[in-house]
Amino acid sequence: MRHRRIAAEEAFATPEQLAAYRLLGESGWRDPDVQFWKGAVAGAFDDIVARLLDVGEGRVAAMDRHGIDVQILSLTSPGVQLFAPARASELARASNDLLAAAIARHPTRFAGLAAVAPHDPAGAVREMERAIGSLGLKGILINSHTDGRYLDEAQFLPVLEAAEAMAVPVYLHPRSLPEAAAAGYGAHHLNGGIWGYAAETGLHAVRLIMAGVFARLPGLRIVLGHLGEGLPWWLYRLDYMYKLQSRRIPRGANLLPSDYVRQNFWITTSGMNDADAVRFCIAKLGVERVLWAVDYPYQEAGEAVSFLNAMDLPAAHKRAIFGANAERLFGIAALEQAA
Repeated sequence: MRHRRIAAEEAFATPEQLAAYRLLGESGWRDPDVQFWKGAVAGAFDDIVARLLDVGEGRVAAMDRHGIDVQILSLTSPGVQLFAPARASELARASNDLLAAAIARHPTRFAGLAAVAPHDPAGAVREMERAIGSLGLKGILINSHTDGRYLDEAQFLPVLEAAEAMAVPVYLHPRSLPEAAAAGYGAHHLNGGIWGYAAETGLHAVRLIMAGVFARLPGLRIVLGHLGEGLPWWLYRLDYMYKLQSRRIPRGANLLPSDYVRQNFWITTSGMNDADAVRFCIAKLGVERVLWAVDYPYQEAGEAVSFLNAMDLPAAHKRAIFGANAERLFGIAALEQAA
């Protein structure tokens, strides 16, 4: 049975963004994200860069080859968060305009998550109101820390309050660890997708829980890629240690960590084409919390389609993971409405 396939974590880039990255690389800044993009824009990953920049016919043709109906597009990591606040907000607005134009050209094939500059909280809220209210984007994506600062800190509260008030999800996407935390990951090239991304983004999610963010904002919805950046595997341990530590450490949360994960988080399969791991996450969180994604163009679409096609799951579960859960979470019109 053919289910509608909505890929929930699919990256794009803009020429202005990559030109700005090139200037950062030429400045000598040693940030790992800067150094990656310095090599990328110099030609080290020409095939990936070309696919990131294509938000038109070439991307749609690639989707058609693998039977992907919709991509939810977001500005590739680390987005605008490397730049000073005013410049970051300027780049976010420009990228959201480009994204909205691409969606307007292919309204049944693309949806989008807005870029914002979290270190410009007032500007980020204004851009959320514009991008979601006027441009029709479906949420926001934040690339984990900003200059080593995390969303549980008070300065970022207006952004999270706005997301809750607008009833849109925040996709918490990985980036390289901040410099102060990265030393132990560097010797064996671990500060990236192989390990560091999940460690850093999982830490960010746990910080939100332990700081009491969801006790204050119970309607806030967070999406984590890569099958939850490790959190589903740690629910028992988080709860056990939370109860043990709570005897001596004041906590802002009033439920167990696992309660918040099950109430306020959704996860996607991006970059995790592992059937056993997906079954585990379904058992821990419920099938309604699991969404399908490719992580295009960093992962291969064909593999992402094939692995879920081959899983021995009830048809209703496949339908939910492939597309129905994304329709509900992101407010994407169901197929009969979109037709």
